[in-house]
Amino acid sequence: MSKKPLPLWLLEAPLIVLTALIIIPIVIRLFEVFGLSRENSIILSMLFQQFSFLIGTLYLKKKYPIYPEDILESKLDWKAFWRSLLWLPAILLISILGTTLSTQLFAPLLGPEKLQSILVQETTRVSVWSLNSWRLVLAGFIVCLVGPVSEELFFRGFFLSRVTHTYSKRAGYILTSLFFALPHFYLINSIPIFLLSLILCYMALNENIWAAVGAHVFFNTTVFINMLLHSGVS
Repeated sequence: MSKKPLPLWLLEAPLIVLTALIIIPIVIRLFEVFGLSRENSIILSMLFQQFSFLIGTLYLKKKYPIYPEDILESKLDWKAFWRSLLWLPAILLISILGTTLSTQLFAPLLGPEKLQSILVQETTRVSVWSLNSWRLVLAGFIVCLVGPVSEELFFRGFFLSRVTHTYSKRAGYILTSLFFALPHFYLINSIPIFLLSLILCYMALNENIWAAVGAHVFFNTTVFINMLLHSGVS
């Protein structure tokens, strides 16, 4: 009995992520040779990355439609968006527990000093804090609103819909969360990101995509403000 071939969207979706998170930043960095400032390079990378997720979602959705299970078909639901704020305490608690678990797992392998160094690098966006004035405000807008919207439409909206439709809900939870966590290029924070994705998958499947978008927005905003307060940025 021959194995069922992988669906083409499962092969194309990683290419979208590769383009958004690796190829685009490298290309924009090359323009620094021609005089593009480092600050503008960071902003352009962030903008084009999220734009790539949006375009990629539209492209893949049109090429690989499903009905009626498509989470992306959910109309804008402000009630679900704001209601997701009630999930924030639980999400933050799970994130803290995930970080604690992760540090305990990696501490024997890395040692305390290396572990702390990696954790600081992963939890403070040094490149973002090198920005000033309007660029930092724009970066905050991307991190707190544009990013959560584009990423949720891509990962939970498109990818989760297709995996659940093709395989099962369990596969949808696991594959989507792995696919969401790995491109963040985190080590210590990989477990908290994975757990966050599980919650967002649950919200998208049991309510709608806008509930997941709202939770992602409120989580990112909380983390961004906390990083801002501890960075000394004025």
